[in-house]
Amino acid sequence: MQVFTPHGEQTVQPTYATLVDDSGAPVTYVGSALPGSSTADAVWQIKKLDETTGLVTTFADGDSNFDNVWDDRASLTYL
Repeated sequence: MQVFTPHGEQTVQPTYATLVDDSGAPVTYVGSALPGSSTADAVWQIKKLDETTGLVTTFADGDSNFDNVWDDRASLTYL
């Protein structure tokens, strides 16, 4: 995907691999990282979708940084 900066410069957005874990309904985890990333490496952006009462979306560590381990998704702190 091509994106333009406010100054009109063209940049390229990376394409991410996405993993979804919906085995613990009503909670679903969605992780994104560069293709080929290990699920054991701290390179994942992980969000938690909780449908217990409506839909509440939170991120691991409270931010959208790519610095979490997918394998640890259930034990991370979501804010």
